Amino acid sequence: MIFRRAIALAAVLMLAACSGNDAPPVDPVVAAKAAAEARAAKEGALYDQMRQSGSWDIAVSLGNEILAKYAGTQTAARVQQTIAETREKSAAIADSHRLARLWSYTATAEDGGTQYAAAIATKQALKLPNARLRLVLRQHPKWGQSVYLLLDNATFDCKGGCATLPVSFDGAKAQRMRATIPPTGEPALFIDDDKGFIAKMGKSKIVAIGANVKGLGETTFEFEVGGFDAAKLPAKPRK
Repeated sequence: MIFRRAIALAAVLMLAACSGNDAPPVDPVVAAKAAAEARAAKEGALYDQMRQSGSWDIAVSLGNEILAKYAGTQTAARVQQTIAETREKSAAIADSHRLARLWSYTATAEDGGTQYAAAIATKQALKLPNARLRLVLRQHPKWGQSVYLLLDNATFDCKGGCATLPVSFDGAKAQRMRATIPPTGEPALFIDDDKGFIAKMGKSKIVAIGANVKGLGETTFEFEVGGFDAAKLPAKPRK
């Protein structure tokens, strides 16, 4: 509606300018305002279209441009009413994509079937040379489902005991979850209740796990797990 009115006004002004010497002169300020309203209305229509289609990132870009280039227009006033929501939705989608990219997934052929695994690194870097700590969810055709912490270029210090680990979901009070060191000597700590852990993790954005690492001592490590895609681990959990 605003777009059509602006175009009509611009057309009237153009006709008036060409109607002959008897017509009153066109006010350049009014003409410029009508032209700006027409351009703003055109971009505003595209802004609305992007919002309706869920293309929030494009809508934010268009909305910001309208507010910057066409301040004072009717379209800018209308965009101002929805730009906060548009920015919020765009930011939420961007963060969702960021969280999803934190996870890596693998599917590897093994005797008896396929091993599926999902891994995510800690939110904070370890203050040890080339060290990395990951949370791994694995489905193995022979060993079943497992959840464990895996260290690269560092080792867990279990002299004081690693039988349980403090685990917190979304800032709730930490609970002690039983853990096991593999007898084969890998730098890993297995969380025994894999089903319970995954069920709670699937409803959480952040999981914090305490572990004792040589050279760091007892440390709480955070994992931004909110982007986990359970469909990437298609095998049925079993032990």
